[in-house]
Amino acid sequence: MIYLLLCIISTAAIMVVFKIAGNMKLDTFRIIVINYFAAAILGFVIGGLPARNDFNSGWLHMAVIIGILFIVMFFVIALSTQKAGIAVTSVASKMSVVIPITFSLFYFNEEITVLKITGILLALLSVFMTTYNRDKTKKRGIQVVLLPVVLFLGAGLIDSLIKYTQEIHIVDRSSILFSSILFSISAVTGVIFSFFRRGRQETKKMLQIIMAGIILGIVNFGSLYGLIMALETRIFDSSIVFGINNMGIVVLSVIIALFFFGEKLSILNKAGIALSIITIIFLSYL
Repeated sequence: MIYLLLCIISTAAIMVVFKIAGNMKLDTFRIIVINYFAAAILGFVIGGLPARNDFNSGWLHMAVIIGILFIVMFFVIALSTQKAGIAVTSVASKMSVVIPITFSLFYFNEEITVLKITGILLALLSVFMTTYNRDKTKKRGIQVVLLPVVLFLGAGLIDSLIKYTQEIHIVDRSSILFSSILFSISAVTGVIFSFFRRGRQETKKMLQIIMAGIILGIVNFGSLYGLIMALETRIFDSSIVFGINNMGIVVLSVIIALFFFGEKLSILNKAGIALSIITIIFLSYL
């Protein structure tokens, strides 16, 4: 249970770091790049360095694709957290679980039932209810709605690719090693992206940026490591682990958003969050 709590707290902390960084007007790009270096180093310290034959593994090309998507979606999480809020971003991210579920149904020929279809439709409805806010859209633009939707689709695509890689390519390899290589690829991708940034990059608040990046890297790795260890302990079935994890993240994120950052939610948004929690519980028992 301690690993599950680690994952829930770490995942919620990711959005808190982005929210605070936005309020302090720190360079989000640099924070994200530093974060992936910190997460990769932590991963290699815990899981060990890769051997030469690891680079001949069938999953390496998938690690490159997913690693690039990782850093792209992390930018989306950062922007969504700062523009749409922690609560909305959390729900959009966690409800993306319906995409790998749908992928598994069709690609791996899993049984399609009325309950599974109902769960998917409920998840889509809850995302719409949580992300839609007419007042915020008028004040801040369409990105308030668009960013969480892009996050929903992108996070779902990443989860689907990870599931495919684990099912097809990863046999006797450590999940932590695979994750560490993903973080490394994301870090290198970030460095490459930095060469194409327009304008002169200021070095103001560099100490705060470095500290934020290291903290983000620690909680980013903690989120993944906690989930992996929670699954490996086998105290609960994997479906229950994912259900408790997603529900815990949504609830904790909403509490933080309301009480610590004073985020305002419409009645429709609150109903969407409630529906998302119900849907997570529902999907956990399918």
